[in-house]
Amino acid sequence: MTEKRLYLIRHGHTVWNGPPLRFQGQMDSSLSDDGRSEAIALGKRMPYQPDRIVSSPALRCRQTVDCLFGRPPDAIEPRCIEIGLGWFEGLLATEVEKRDPDAVRTWHEAPWEGAPWGGESLADLQDRVVAGVADIIAGIAPGERVFLAVHGGVLRTLICYVNDAPLSQYKAIPMANLTLLELTAEKLVRGGNNIRNIKPEEML
Repeated sequence: MTEKRLYLIRHGHTVWNGPPLRFQGQMDSSLSDDGRSEAIALGKRMPYQPDRIVSSPALRCRQTVDCLFGRPPDAIEPRCIEIGLGWFEGLLATEVEKRDPDAVRTWHEAPWEGAPWGGESLADLQDRVVAGVADIIAGIAPGERVFLAVHGGVLRTLICYVNDAPLSQYKAIPMANLTLLELTAEKLVRGGNNIRNIKPEEML
């Protein structure tokens, strides 16, 4: 049986990615000029139009899809939106630092240790992301080429799950804007070790 393939990408650079850094979480922010131009350039390297494109509901992911493929996503998966960052959202990192330096230190150094920002924990995020991605994979038809546009936090927690790594490895996973990944599986399982970084030219 031929394995299913799901291609995943982190959105392009946004105006809130900075500098200066402003916490996004589940709030909407637009791609920056650099983010748009970089996504358009990457789109020119894509070997084909996917049969189906799924996206986080966030504006930055939907804009990334449009820049890459010149079309809107075919479906939205709410479970693949970024982590809810509670009262952090919409604030500059410097503003958060002044309000609660311990909370922002937890986010930067050990976000797996809780959710002092009052939103979701990494474990909460991972649970819903795994459920959402599992359903997407289950729905891939034979030979169908499916693409998913999401967020850095979504991808990092998914990688931890697939590689059976603790969430304490979250910050150690490189995750630049427009990171492209391939997940090959008939179904999503912990410890499958079947996710990898790729270039567009390696897409099948």
